[in-house]
Amino acid sequence: MADFQVLEQSHPRVDAWEKVTGQANYAGDVYLPGMLMCKILASTRSHARIISIDTSKATALPGVRAVITGYDFPQIRFGSGALKDRYIMARDIVYYIGEPVAAVAAEDEITAQEAIGLIEVEYEDLGAVVDPLTALRSGAPSVHPDLESYEGYGFTIEGGNICTLLDADRGDVDQAFMEADHVFEDTFRSQGINQGFLEPMACAANVEANGRLTIWASTQGPYQVRAQLASVLDMPLSNIKIIPMELGGGFGAKLRLAFEAFPALLSMRTGSPVKLINTREEVFTLNGPRHPVTNYIKTGVNNDGTIIAREAYTIFDVGAYLGAGPNSGIGHGLGAYNIPNFRLRSYGAYTNKVYVGSYRASGVADMTFAVESHMDIIAHKLGMDPLDFRLKNTIKEGDIAVNGSRVPGNGLEQTLAAIKERLGLPKELPDGHGVGIALCEWRSGTGPSTASISVNEDGTASLLTGSVDISGSDTSLASIAAEVMGISIGDIIVASRDTDLAPFTGPSGGSRIVYSQGKAVQMAAEDARDKLLALAADRLGVPQEALGCAGGRVYVHDNPPQGLTLGQLASASVNSRTGPIVGNASLSTLPYAPVFSAQAAEVEVDRATGQVKLTRYVQCQDVGVAINPMAVEGQLEGGAVQGIGRALTEDMLFDQETGAVRNPSFASYLMPLALDLPELETLMVRVPSEDGPFGARAVAEPPGFGPPAAIANAIYDAVGVRIRELPLSGERVLAALQGKISEDVAYIGDELDELKRAEGLVA
Repeated sequence: MADFQVLEQSHPRVDAWEKVTGQANYAGDVYLPGMLMCKILASTRSHARIISIDTSKATALPGVRAVITGYDFPQIRFGSGALKDRYIMARDIVYYIGEPVAAVAAEDEITAQEAIGLIEVEYEDLGAVVDPLTALRSGAPSVHPDLESYEGYGFTIEGGNICTLLDADRGDVDQAFMEADHVFEDTFRSQGINQGFLEPMACAANVEANGRLTIWASTQGPYQVRAQLASVLDMPLSNIKIIPMELGGGFGAKLRLAFEAFPALLSMRTGSPVKLINTREEVFTLNGPRHPVTNYIKTGVNNDGTIIAREAYTIFDVGAYLGAGPNSGIGHGLGAYNIPNFRLRSYGAYTNKVYVGSYRASGVADMTFAVESHMDIIAHKLGMDPLDFRLKNTIKEGDIAVNGSRVPGNGLEQTLAAIKERLGLPKELPDGHGVGIALCEWRSGTGPSTASISVNEDGTASLLTGSVDISGSDTSLASIAAEVMGISIGDIIVASRDTDLAPFTGPSGGSRIVYSQGKAVQMAAEDARDKLLALAADRLGVPQEALGCAGGRVYVHDNPPQGLTLGQLASASVNSRTGPIVGNASLSTLPYAPVFSAQAAEVEVDRATGQVKLTRYVQCQDVGVAINPMAVEGQLEGGAVQGIGRALTEDMLFDQETGAVRNPSFASYLMPLALDLPELETLMVRVPSEDGPFGARAVAEPPGFGPPAAIANAIYDAVGVRIRELPLSGERVLAALQGKISEDVAYIGDELDELKRAEGLVA
């Protein structure tokens, strides 16, 4: 490991004092003189034509300042994904229960809520479809009959409710299946889940005296919100300023425009600031969760355990609008394995449910559950040890990944070896106890990243980026800058930012902040350091290459006492030929840097009730370099807990007739508590990436991928039943033990034939 001065050492968060003392400001904390409160009227119908909206009673209520409907917005469609398939507020038609149809601004929240109850909407019901497989069938109600007219629609297969297709092919798949010694088929289903962030969605809007619109938002993507808001309001982007506030959790749900346009338009109508804060029920019913996913996998294997072919079809329920649909699922149908022949398809199917949103690498956890359960099934049927079977087929340095990139050096095999050693695998456990493993793969995210660093006269440095802090990322960025410039992390000032002040940066999400944004910070710090060295060389009369930067000083390598402090150089730079010391950097993309994580679960299953108790959980991830080990470990543990919740208890329940969310609260949507968890054992492998800052890789998302498969595999090891649908509830396990769940769910059914026939793959 490199000899770091700041990195690979644990540091408290740079915002720790503000957070623990309650001084940090969130969007809900914004109060402006004359501020009004906004409430939203939601649709009560799954799919219906709006015959009329009567707002007269609400408008006449004392204290109500304005009422808006979809007809008050420009008739402009926008999209959270590639397809522009929605209006910001329903007009003419509603597509799911909970879709906004009107909003009120009143002098207080109680009055606004009362006014919402006075708005009268007359509907004409249309045919609705709730199940995504039903939506694919011929004759199913069409959610968007005019889909082909939407901007961005580029689909080539006819199918009324299929809104998108992602595909990847290599080799001769059909021939490889014919030549394989064994062919295995399985279907897996994962449930709808909510991101479970603690801070409800909130924002405040105010029209300034010069006509500019300022939005204080709880968002991961201020520049994305600005662009989409400008679109739906049909106003110049430069007339909007987004101020991202402290973020009380998001996990992907706050990446895009949500309801910011409602208080914005109401502020423009009233001339007063307007604030909107979701209730917890609205968090579940107004904002995009993840919907159920169906994964069909077919694999061809030779007698020696070598995988030679893979076919995977994924059906994503995207709800009423595309949002964040199949985007991450398609590239992960192979898992972390080198499979020469493959055919991968991910379809997005419209249903009359709340639109789908992002949640930590959308779709990858669903696919990992399917792939890693399927790998376990194959290993057992071949009579091979599940870990050895995985090792035999892992993708290795120099292989070609599914995205066409050559796989660089990585710690995949080391993670499996670490898990094997920690657990002592293979191991015998008592009846009713079992152990299961899962291997997870992901990539370090890229995207537009910028940074600026200025050196102050007291030797500190101010860091400015456009990224929103999530999970302590500001601390990691400050650590990178401090390491480059040879100062302590306490000497890095992380500036507050907004879209007027900070340079354009991609959203905080998708595993890109430390890897991509961190690289931009490293480059900006190096730019500032090089300017310091150049100025010091001129002042000290020595070549620049003879100088070093550490301990808050620039010094001569051969004579360390000879040098200047950063403060002295910053003061001198003001009157120098080159001016004040400012380092800048920007980048668009970085090369492929895979991330691998091995995970293992030990469980105890009660045969009488089917209840599953997680008794041990171990994970090992290749982090490249741990920028801040304490934060890295926290991210690994937090991700694993989210995955454990997905595996065992979390389940968004939808009414099978209407698509309405049936459990929109933390009282009925069951996330794991501390008492539900064993002590998490977290291991780290460090194989530096080639391009990340100091070799760092992404960290936060992969820990959530493995728990469903690892626990499902452990249940099979414990009691011999295979559960192919999440969550792995006691009811499902008991039903399987009683023989009420088929062991041979190997086919989607007629839907798969229809998809293949439409593509010309079968007659």
